[in-house]
Amino acid sequence: MNKRQYERYIVEFVARVAGDYESTGIVYNLGMGGCKIVTDEPLPVRARVAFSFNTPRQAPCVTVRMATVRRILQYEFGIEFLGMQELQRGRLAQYLPNLAAAAA
Repeated sequence: MNKRQYERYIVEFVARVAGDYESTGIVYNLGMGGCKIVTDEPLPVRARVAFSFNTPRQAPCVTVRMATVRRILQYEFGIEFLGMQELQRGRLAQYLPNLAAAAA
């Protein structure tokens, strides 16, 4: 049973993590509610972070102003989005259907 509220899509692009834990990582799946990111810096469960990422063919970057680490598997982190500005959320909402159409 899938507990996620939003569908996740397979992606691969660079993200910059900010806040108490500064790092650069790779986003490997993405949905409206969160993502999986791989970094070389450890992030503890429940850590609060902000991060931004560039989606292909879309500028400027998408910024998530508040997120939290929900799961850890070595250097893979399940991130839940807690706060995004409406403009950022709208840009992400426009991008994700293109991934679904490309996969069909």
